[in-house]
Amino acid sequence: MTDAQTERLVTLILARLQPPVLVMVTQALGYRHVIRQRLAGCGERLHLALESDIADGEQWRELGETLPDWQRALPQTRYKALLLPFLDYPLAAELVSGTLQSPVARRLHDALLAGIPVLALRYHCDPRSELNQLRGCSDNSRYAAHVEATLSRLTAIGVTLCTLNEMLEKLASGTDRPTADATTRRYLTVTDIVNNPSLAGAPNVVLTDAAVDFIKAKQKTDLDN
Repeated sequence: MTDAQTERLVTLILARLQPPVLVMVTQALGYRHVIRQRLAGCGERLHLALESDIADGEQWRELGETLPDWQRALPQTRYKALLLPFLDYPLAAELVSGTLQSPVARRLHDALLAGIPVLALRYHCDPRSELNQLRGCSDNSRYAAHVEATLSRLTAIGVTLCTLNEMLEKLASGTDRPTADATTRRYLTVTDIVNNPSLAGAPNVVLTDAAVDFIKAKQKTDLDN
């Protein structure tokens, strides 16, 4: 056995001793080829949960072990992390609202309850991302502020939104249970302000346009009284 073969064997054995990483692959379009290439070279043992009828399913199956029955339940496996490379806004909203109508949302719910770190790429859901800017999204619209407020709530329930480089760095360095980042901006809606007015003065918060109008109207009413 050559030195190169020995080194490869040792690498494979060490990988087997580490818990696998679960990758949930959905149908959202954009960056699919480059993301698949980067994950293929991440050095992790990958389990793949593929949404039905995805066009590039065969290419994803080459990355690791495909799970046949993930729609019914997560395997009884100690996963290092769950990766969600293609998180679009409808899925983010479904998870935040708790409707859990899709199998993907239900398995994400199971993973969060089990304390598995969930890492999601932000390219497809964030209106400020390069991908959505190229698609012509306006990040200054009121609806964009609503989307960002939803993503803030997604972060609050334990989903870490990140870039691909950040995702791979977290995998390489080990993942702990996600905690709120003190520097992360939190987007506040009118409902947030009504429920807890003191939040408006908290650090690292950004008010949606509607929340700003609400506060201005309330301040004017207080002055008139």
